[in-house]
Amino acid sequence: MRISWNANDPAPVLIGYFAEFQIFLEGRRLFPQRAQELVWANTKRFADVIGPGHNAVNKTGWHCAASAPFCFTAALHGQVVAAAWSRHILTGDGTQGCNLAYALLNQVEGRGIAKLLSAMAVQALFMEAPGLDFVNVQTRVLNTRSSVLAKSFGMQIVPEQAFAAVQPGSDRITRYCTYRLGMAAFISRAGQVIAKRLRPVDNKFAAMEPTKNQAVIDCN
Repeated sequence: MRISWNANDPAPVLIGYFAEFQIFLEGRRLFPQRAQELVWANTKRFADVIGPGHNAVNKTGWHCAASAPFCFTAALHGQVVAAAWSRHILTGDGTQGCNLAYALLNQVEGRGIAKLLSAMAVQALFMEAPGLDFVNVQTRVLNTRSSVLAKSFGMQIVPEQAFAAVQPGSDRITRYCTYRLGMAAFISRAGQVIAKRLRPVDNKFAAMEPTKNQAVIDCN
């Protein structure tokens, strides 16, 4: 998957601190350049984030709304080490929700940073679209890191949302599962996580980038 840019990335907005991490709002992008550098450095580890291919995407049961996703990152000693994205999605039965994705380097696993970024990403989307019904995490069945984080918010597997897909360029079948939680319950838990972990700085948190600056994705 190639990514081209129709605008320069704005400077990330420093939101606050968690332990020794700096927390940033990267803007309204699927892949801001700093987050792109994180996931493209290890495409195998971040396969769920980069994209499972059209065969899997077509089986998820939802499609993206027009608005661009929120992206938050964490930096340690000047390096982006984790990121989380929240995106407004529409399901086939007319309900609306948030698809949540996250990525972090193995050296910062277990520090609580992915949970904080995830909480902030979903909260930002909820502030913009408070009528959303649920939060989704869809991941490979074997991605235990993703499953652990989803469960830490109280998310439960939705058996009827499981599916299998052929990996791009091969005959390998990969199985996916879906974790889901109602938005009200997720926001309640997200608020607790943010209040406990984030040391905010004075900034213009509401100043989000317009969707015209989002990345254009070429999946060919």
